[in-house]
Amino acid sequence: MNLSAWIDLEGLIGEIPLIVVQAPEGWALPSAASLCLSMANIAPAIIVLLRWRQGSRFSEIPYIYLIIVVGLLSCCVLAFTWQRTIFLFGSERSVWFFCCFFTLSMLDCSSSLVFFDYMKRFRDHYLTAVFLGEGLTGIIPTFLLLAQGVGGEATCVLTTNGTSLEPIYSEPRFSVKIYILLLGCVIAASLIAFILLRWTNIIALADAVQSVIYQAEELTTGTDPNENSLMTSVIESPESKSRPQMTRRVFIFLLLINIINSTMLFGCLPSLSTYALLPYGQKAFYYSSLFTPAAYSVALLINLRWETITLRATVIGSAIGLMLCIFIIIIATQSPCPWWSDTTHGAIIIAISWFLATLIIAFLRITIGHRIKLEWKDDQGMFYFGASIQLGLLLGAIPMYFLVNVFNVFTDREPCVIYCLT
Repeated sequence: MNLSAWIDLEGLIGEIPLIVVQAPEGWALPSAASLCLSMANIAPAIIVLLRWRQGSRFSEIPYIYLIIVVGLLSCCVLAFTWQRTIFLFGSERSVWFFCCFFTLSMLDCSSSLVFFDYMKRFRDHYLTAVFLGEGLTGIIPTFLLLAQGVGGEATCVLTTNGTSLEPIYSEPRFSVKIYILLLGCVIAASLIAFILLRWTNIIALADAVQSVIYQAEELTTGTDPNENSLMTSVIESPESKSRPQMTRRVFIFLLLINIINSTMLFGCLPSLSTYALLPYGQKAFYYSSLFTPAAYSVALLINLRWETITLRATVIGSAIGLMLCIFIIIIATQSPCPWWSDTTHGAIIIAISWFLATLIIAFLRITIGHRIKLEWKDDQGMFYFGASIQLGLLLGAIPMYFLVNVFNVFTDREPCVIYCLT
């Protein structure tokens, strides 16, 4: 089910090396996309407000249906319109692309709230399945990108009059349209999975329901009672009483760490991907876009061994991840001629740094989520955990947009122009 959470945006981010060479926005495309992603937080904000107003009557089920169905439709529209531009505010702009990206962003940002909130119905160890699904949202696009092959590499040839050079871009094995439609097929499979969870007895057969004892009087929530969906008016089981209880101070501190990490990894770095990677070549950009999403799945595999870690280890890991993020930002500010530009070892260093930053922060996010699920006494803990991720994205993406597009702190490269002469 959770494959539909972020696979559309993860897939589009992986396809940026092909899209950016054809879009009129050029290297500024990722920052504009990140702004769309941050502005899309209006959707989870509305959900937070509705949850607060409705209280125990709130049900996340309709929102999950909405996220999956509208996401599938948006992918179909995007596949056929991503190249279309409209003359707006004095230049050509990828309006169709950004409209679809904004729609998908609203849905995916909301999924961080409602999909985690849905997990209050299941036993604790099923939270690993949710993170696995989220990890596969990076792995599946990686395999699709491998099948698609490298594209967008510029070959400089003389113009007909022989006075200048013009770029000719290489073509991948299949088009961006086919790639997006394949992502849509995965979302369709996610819809089928959720329907099976809702309308079959698969949950009862797996004995997957959270161990709680209900009082005789049940409230009407508009969901299937066979799923034990009522999470109010319950008596805690002896198993839940034996768990360590997290203090409010630790809970807020973990959310704060999650906000800071999300600000850097999900808010700042995606906006700077072109400026940090393209000075090392199109292949560096391609392979980084290819393998960085796999870091989420590697983090999940590590989490199978260490489900939770100490608070001290969380702080140390966050410090290391943030230092790597700051290093990448420094490289981006030096564009078009950062350290070791146009070298193989430079490409390896920046790609490994990006991979490790993603791996460390993704692992910390998973362990924080597990710890909140296990130790926080309120069943809204996972809801606020998802909200902290979206708040971090918002705090990172908006400043980056202004730094890139308004203050021009970062400089891109023109094709077939020689840079960084020594």
